Amino acid sequence: MAFDPSRRVFLRGASLAAAGIGLAPSALLTRTAHAAGAGPKVLVKVFLRGGCDGLNFCVPHGDARYYALRGAIALPRPGAGGGVVDLDGYFGMHPELAPLDPWWRDGRLAFVHAVGNAGLTRSHFDAQDFMESGTPGEKATATGWLDRAIARLPGSEVTQAVSFSTQLVRSFLGPEPVLVAQNLAAFDLRARTWRAEAEALLTEMYRADDTRVGSVTLETFEAVNSLLRAPNPAPANGAAYPTQSVGNSLRQAARLIKAGLGTRCIYVNVTGGFDTHSNQLANNVNDFRPLGLALAAFATDLGALFDDVVVMVTTEFGRTAAVNGAAGTDHGTGYAMLVMGGGVRGGRVLGRWPGLDASQLRDNRDLAATTDFRDVFQELARAQFGLSESLFPGYTPGPGVGVV
Repeated sequence: MAFDPSRRVFLRGASLAAAGIGLAPSALLTRTAHAAGAGPKVLVKVFLRGGCDGLNFCVPHGDARYYALRGAIALPRPGAGGGVVDLDGYFGMHPELAPLDPWWRDGRLAFVHAVGNAGLTRSHFDAQDFMESGTPGEKATATGWLDRAIARLPGSEVTQAVSFSTQLVRSFLGPEPVLVAQNLAAFDLRARTWRAEAEALLTEMYRADDTRVGSVTLETFEAVNSLLRAPNPAPANGAAYPTQSVGNSLRQAARLIKAGLGTRCIYVNVTGGFDTHSNQLANNVNDFRPLGLALAAFATDLGALFDDVVVMVTTEFGRTAAVNGAAGTDHGTGYAMLVMGGGVRGGRVLGRWPGLDASQLRDNRDLAATTDFRDVFQELARAQFGLSESLFPGYTPGPGVGVV
């Protein structure tokens, strides 16, 4: 079969599994085609599962109520031992995010505070589902918000949508094909010593199959080979990724972007100790340290290519404003989003700060959400994909907060 570079290519692990042939990893769906013009804009979504605490992520150290509510888990003010990295005299970022300070200072990193939606609920599973479908309170939505975004983009890119996760994430749920993998190096036929022979035999067998299974399987081999041919250089510009999964995922994300395969949207799934019901200070260090190092390495590695990339770091909800009895915090509402990239209007903490007085808290316990997460998501999709029409059924996003 001659490869037509203008065609979309769908890779479905199930098509090979049905024939008794495994692809590693097994849960795969991908679109590949001839690389389009250089420099497509890319959106990277980093999802912190567990409910990352926005008040210790982007710290309101200028608000005395923060220290009254947080007690022993309050982070010291700038200049004190273990103090936050000052941003604007009122807010500061967790000290383990210090590697990101250069991007804040040169205006390519911003925070959006008090993000969320009351309809997300305080249940991890429901809030994650609503966040990724983009329809708070509505469980029947059949597609994810990123699937709806990708469906509106021209289909001439290689590996247009990629998810570094163990399975297809809810954001990409729907008919649009997505490459799902944890390790691109394992993206190949499981036939180590006879790969060429295995591909030849399978190609011959499926060429005679005029069903969709046959065509998808033939397209699979083209997809695999196009990834195998992609260069895999060492990180550039002295970038050093941490060994944790977020570092591995962002290193591979940079590889895809540098290879010029037409990637437009990358999802990085991050799990860890973000559900900080107890021992929060230690858990925050363990989670924020690799995150800060990985994001800094990613931006450094890409160099000038970072001008076309926007990274959004988000979560399903924030935490309670007050410390609990186990030196932790419980499920809350408003959280802080981090956005960085070449097109970011950074050096600012955006969104309307609701305050931490008892009368300002939601239900007398949570940071109130004053910016709907969909407004920010749409703003970023508009900037990176040129999509102005709402991606969220039943909701018309506002203009956003001016982060891009």
